Amino acid sequence: MELRQLKYFLAIVENKSLSRAAEHLHVAQSALSKQLAELEAELGVQLLSRSRNGVATTEAGRVFHEYAQGITKQVSDARAAVLRSSETVVGSVLAALPQSVAATLALPLMRAVARRHPDILFQLNEELTGNMAEQLLVGRVDVAIFTDTMPSRDIAFTPLVEEAFVLMHSPQDPQAPAPGDVSLDQAVARPLVLPSPQHGHCTRWIVDEALRRAGHAPQGIAAEINSVYVLKSAVEAGIGPTIMPLGLAQREVEDGRLVAHRIASPDMVRVLGLCVSRHLPTTNAKLAICRLIGKVVRDLCESGQWSGARYLASDAPFGR
Repeated sequence: MELRQLKYFLAIVENKSLSRAAEHLHVAQSALSKQLAELEAELGVQLLSRSRNGVATTEAGRVFHEYAQGITKQVSDARAAVLRSSETVVGSVLAALPQSVAATLALPLMRAVARRHPDILFQLNEELTGNMAEQLLVGRVDVAIFTDTMPSRDIAFTPLVEEAFVLMHSPQDPQAPAPGDVSLDQAVARPLVLPSPQHGHCTRWIVDEALRRAGHAPQGIAAEINSVYVLKSAVEAGIGPTIMPLGLAQREVEDGRLVAHRIASPDMVRVLGLCVSRHLPTTNAKLAICRLIGKVVRDLCESGQWSGARYLASDAPFGR
C-alpha cells in the first residue's frame, strides 16, 4: 500500500467522481483507476461503487476512509515536524468537542489559539459523541474533550472540569416543581427529553448511571434528540423537561426561556477531560494546544463564564 494510493482514494471520495478527481490531481483518469484497482486488490474488498450519479463509498470504503484520513494527516504532521527545529511550535491540530461542550468552549479556545499560536493550523469539529472515540483512535482527530467513558487502554484521559447536572424545564410548564433544589425522584418523575444512548456519552449516560447507582427504575423518555439546539428548543416548547449541565443552557436560563433546578444527588455530575490517543506521537503543536485547552478551561471556570463548572487542577504537562 502506497501513500499515493491513499491520496488518490481520498480525492475520489471528496470529488465523488474519478474524472473530477483526476482533474484535481492532474493525473490521467486511467492511472487513477489503476491505482484504485491495485488498492482494492491488496485489501481484498471493494471500496467504491460506481453508478450514473458518480462514485460512492461502500461500507468497507467508509471504514477505510477514516483510516486513510488519519494516516495522511499523520504523514503531513511528521513532514512538518522534521522540517522545523525541535523547539518550533508549528503544524496542524484537529480538536473535537461534543455538542454539550462546544457552546461554552469553542469560541474562547479559537480566540486563544489565534492569539497564542498563530503558526498552528487549528481545526475544530463539533461532534456527536458516538463518533469521537473512533476518530481519535484512527488519528483523524488529535485531541478531544470527553468524559472518562473513553476506552482507557487506547486513550489517555486527563480530568479538567466537573459539572453538576440540573433539571431544566419551560417557564410555562404547569407541572414544574417549586423553586429550589429537587430530589433525584422529582427530577425523573416525568418523561424526559434526552439524547439517544448511542450519542449521549457525555449527557444521557451520566443520567442513566446515576439512576443505576441509586437503584432507580429507568426514566421515561418523551423524545430522543441528538442536537443540543433542537433539544433545548423542545424543552422550551414544553415537550418535556430535560437533565443537562447548567452551562449548556446558561443563556436560555439568564433570558428566562428555561428554568433550572439543582438536583440533590452526588452522582448527577460529569467529569470532562482531555483525551489523546496513546498510540500516536505527541507533536509540539499538539502539546501546545493541550496546554492551552487546560488554561482556557481554568479561566472560564474561575471567571464564572462556565456556569456550574469546577476546574480540576491537573498534574499533566498541559494542566495548571
